[in-house]
Amino acid sequence: MTFHVLIGVAAAFWLVGMGACGFAFRWSWLSVPRRFWAAVILSVTALVLGCLGLTRFHVVASKTVNGQIQWRFDSRWFFIATVLFATLTLAYTLWKQRRSPHAA
Repeated sequence: MTFHVLIGVAAAFWLVGMGACGFAFRWSWLSVPRRFWAAVILSVTALVLGCLGLTRFHVVASKTVNGQIQWRFDSRWFFIATVLFATLTLAYTLWKQRRSPHAA
């Protein structure tokens, strides 16, 4: 695979994970009881994508000129943010459901 394809794959995984977190957070923020399971599923999906990005789909690249590193790109930092955001979203969703008067 070329470098651009690898960057595209990593970016797609990151965007899908962050989008899932965004939808889950919005649905739990609105406190719609029927969207609870959808928010949990999206949060867990984002958490899994973040973990996969950290372990399987990360891209590390750098350019060295005369023994000096000119630039370095490591996509793990993006996936760390996804894992943190997904964890916080899942915790918020579960906390919001527990506090909700609709909870059974």
